[in-house]
Amino acid sequence: MENLTLSENAKGFMDYAIDTINAMDGAPEHSSAQKDEVIAKISKLKTLLGKLEQSYLDNTPSDTASPVDPKYIAAAGHS
Repeated sequence: MENLTLSENAKGFMDYAIDTINAMDGAPEHSSAQKDEVIAKISKLKTLLGKLEQSYLDNTPSDTASPVDPKYIAAAGHS
């Protein structure tokens, strides 16, 4: 599997989203084949969104420790 950067994942998602929206044009007159194509595009869009979410999570800090040591706060009398 290709390992894309966050911006590459975002661009891929957005480009495919635009393609999907364009495929929806004229929806009231769509044949069953066109409807199936749009449903498949929406399904792929969900997959791309999941990849974008994971890419975002991979590129954000995972350190959730308090920026100030709680022992310091207690020692300073601000607990």
